[in-house]
Amino acid sequence: MLIRAAIAAFVLLFMSSAFAEEQLGVAVYPGATYDQVRTKILRESLSAKGAAYRTSAPIAEVVAYYKKQGLLFLKIGSPSKESARFKKVDADVDVIVQSPWQDAQTGATMTDTLIMIFKKEEKKEKPDALI
Repeated sequence: MLIRAAIAAFVLLFMSSAFAEEQLGVAVYPGATYDQVRTKILRESLSAKGAAYRTSAPIAEVVAYYKKQGLLFLKIGSPSKESARFKKVDADVDVIVQSPWQDAQTGATMTDTLIMIFKKEEKKEKPDALI
């Protein structure tokens, strides 16, 4: 049973990293782990397709990594450099990096680095009703 759970976790991690890289064209920070809870919140609250990841790496290292990827760097937040936003312009994909960050479920302040890679889904208009 434990082996099956470990294999399932590995497959989920591989698939989630592959999603960000293959579906959205943005590499996941090396060593970052998939966060299923934050991914669900991201998808539901922003109506976005994407995934969330966490790493113990300092935010400065993560920001430097995404700057090297050739993404457009958009500074957000305060001068404390606790957050950064990037955009892959040709694909309209956003990358948000935060540390520390607030856990929406528990209210706790988390000290690791949160990475969210997502693309907002287009709102589909309802067809006009036939009269």
